[in-house]
Amino acid sequence: PEEAFWITLSVLVATCPCALSLATPTALTCATTRLNSDGIMIKSSHVMETIPKINTFAFDKTGTLTTGDVSIERVNVLSTNTDFDEAQILAIAAALESHSEHPLAKPFNQYRNFKINASNIKVISGKGVSGLIDNKQFHIGKPSWLIDSFTEFEKTQEILTNASCVLIHENNLIGAFYLTDKIRDDAQSLLSKLNVNNQTLMLSGDSQKACETVAKSLSIPHYFGGLSATDKMNKLKNIQKEHNATVAMIGDGVNDSPVFGAAHVSIAMGCGTDIAKSGADVILLNNQLSSVSTLSNIAIKTRRIIFQNYLWAFGYNAIVLPLAVTGFITPYMAVIGMSASSILVITNSLRLLKK
Repeated sequence: PEEAFWITLSVLVATCPCALSLATPTALTCATTRLNSDGIMIKSSHVMETIPKINTFAFDKTGTLTTGDVSIERVNVLSTNTDFDEAQILAIAAALESHSEHPLAKPFNQYRNFKINASNIKVISGKGVSGLIDNKQFHIGKPSWLIDSFTEFEKTQEILTNASCVLIHENNLIGAFYLTDKIRDDAQSLLSKLNVNNQTLMLSGDSQKACETVAKSLSIPHYFGGLSATDKMNKLKNIQKEHNATVAMIGDGVNDSPVFGAAHVSIAMGCGTDIAKSGADVILLNNQLSSVSTLSNIAIKTRRIIFQNYLWAFGYNAIVLPLAVTGFITPYMAVIGMSASSILVITNSLRLLKK
């Protein structure tokens, strides 16, 4: 009986759940700190838990797999009306595209003629822009959206396949624009790593031909072009349902917002639109595609370290508790053991900060 108080005190100290309570938060804090230092911002709490389960990575094309620094490679003047030459077509296109935030609108800025202004503008997300210039109706956007009723042109099918966007005036096809974009320097290395154990695919609003070119360069087996924002979302849901896929979607544009909501984890490029970044679970502030691999590696390592922390915490209690109950551990020894256990858990979590 004279030892009961000290044994009870030893048991209470030995079973204090400090290490257990520190196992997860210390690991997550160190992981997010490491990611922040690499320019990766986590916005949603489920990201670190879900990323290790991802088996499918879906990418947008323009601004994601490519740099988004689009340039006009060629302009095809198709009008039979001599009132429009190449300079005028570019100026009209620039006036319309100045109202769009799509990456494909940027290369037209250099051709802006401020004497030409568009009114009654309608921006249709993922398709194009319509407006009035000198009280004449013009449309610019995806060929698949505008060109269906212009089959009288022999080159229609070629334009539909290859052109990035077309310009329509009063139901007449007057111009087609062929744009080029550079693939990101780190895209190839990232896709090479992801293709080893994961499925990769591309969902883009650009033409199928443009998607095919990029997909073959990066060895992406599945690619789908000419998709609207709704089409992207439906395509992703079908893949999730048919293949039981856990999907991470990487994008940057306005038309990626719906598909972000359908993906298990959504990742936005730092150079992306505000709408895309506000709806994403992760933002790559450094604007580097290789950060997707860093995020995946850190998440997997974090899960492993959390498991190690719990294993040690439970193991320590399993060993110490019987010794404390039988009186082999004094209170001061229990205090030292409890503190050492907590320090060990914290030290193990700090390994996540190492690069």
